[in-house]
Amino acid sequence: MNYKETAEQIVNAVGGRSNISGLTHCVTRLRFVLVDEGKADTELIKSLPGVMGVIRQGGQYQVVIGNEVTNVFDEVAEITDIGSAVDGTKEEKSEGSKKGLWERIISAISGIFTPLLPVFAACGILKGLLSLCTGTGILNGTEGVYTVLYAIADSIFYFFPVVVGAAAAERFKLNKYVGMIIGAAMMYPSIITAASSGESFSFLGIPMMLFNYSSSIFPAILAVFAASYINKLAKKICPKTIAYFGVPFITISITVILALLIIGPAMLGLSYVLATAMNAVYSFSPVLCALLLGGPWVVLVMLGLHWAFIPIFLLELTSNGSCSMMGLFAANQFAMAGAMFAVALKAGKDANMKNLGITSAITCILGISEPGIYGVLLPLKTPFIMSIIAGSIGAVPAALMGTAVYSFSASGIFGIPGFINPAGIDAGFYGAIISSIAGFVLGFILTYIISKNTKEA
Repeated sequence: MNYKETAEQIVNAVGGRSNISGLTHCVTRLRFVLVDEGKADTELIKSLPGVMGVIRQGGQYQVVIGNEVTNVFDEVAEITDIGSAVDGTKEEKSEGSKKGLWERIISAISGIFTPLLPVFAACGILKGLLSLCTGTGILNGTEGVYTVLYAIADSIFYFFPVVVGAAAAERFKLNKYVGMIIGAAMMYPSIITAASSGESFSFLGIPMMLFNYSSSIFPAILAVFAASYINKLAKKICPKTIAYFGVPFITISITVILALLIIGPAMLGLSYVLATAMNAVYSFSPVLCALLLGGPWVVLVMLGLHWAFIPIFLLELTSNGSCSMMGLFAANQFAMAGAMFAVALKAGKDANMKNLGITSAITCILGISEPGIYGVLLPLKTPFIMSIIAGSIGAVPAALMGTAVYSFSASGIFGIPGFINPAGIDAGFYGAIISSIAGFVLGFILTYIISKNTKEA
């Protein structure tokens, strides 16, 4: 692929630089925010070399590239000078005018967490490997090497308010350092100490319910969201002669007080209710949850609806040390890989499909599914349906054996360490392995038997 040529073609096809008000990328997609999506020539973009598809989701115009998305993104950024010339106001107006409240919430969560996911995955894998080392006796948890590596693995989770505060600030058009300070203030040692003591606490005579906000997610996000509006008000009322430091002074002071007094307690309460409701569904029937979510999870991801679940999963993970519902997704990735291998095997003399099926399956096992989804499964339809069925049935062993995720990790083979209980390898870990194998085998068999050929509609 000629990255520069592809980038130029994509920019022209989406309506040119003037039609681009925002651009980011995830693992496999260029994520544009366009002033007018009607100017984008979707069919032309789909036909470009290296482009696997186009998705309109959450106010974003997403061009699926695959594993080489970073290279294309760099070229697009250079061509458009997107890093220094994005009109945030235009983006905000464009998004707000086209989306309802729910879509805006999902879009905001997606915008906040998408840039953080690679770091979450990296730290989660390291945490899982440390659990494997302690569970097998390679490390006992007291050595210097364990202490240092655990600090690396756990820091992003412990300092969630700071990290999320910075990401939320960028999303809500606020100085990211202001967002970091807001998050840091919420978990300052003296605040944590006061919260842990259980003693009454007040600010100017107003009682405060203090909590330990370490590892929390929602309070910092909503606090920074509020800060974005407080910041706009501060710019209007603060004299220009002192605006340089006066605006952040007003913004940070008011926001942190509101966060500790109202926002934090309210969001922790809401988070608790949501987490309790999801756990109640899981407790009612883990197997039913497996059948309903195990395979269809990929559909939720494609539609962007999974962002409604991610913060809740992370909250349970950081609060309880594990997340049972995420354990139901063990078979999902491998089911898709099995279906891709079956497509490759049935391709016969179709060398292009055979190569695409094999490479996509291997990539899927390594944790990246989108090239296979948009290049193999969706175009053929039946293999996609078979992979969903296989993902649901394959999730049943994990549900029966109490599989849980103990660290937010990658998908596929690199996600396996995340199923290791820090206390030692248990039945849940074996459940994850069985589900992964079952998902792959079922995905392969169902696709091979039911799919007629690689040309089916």
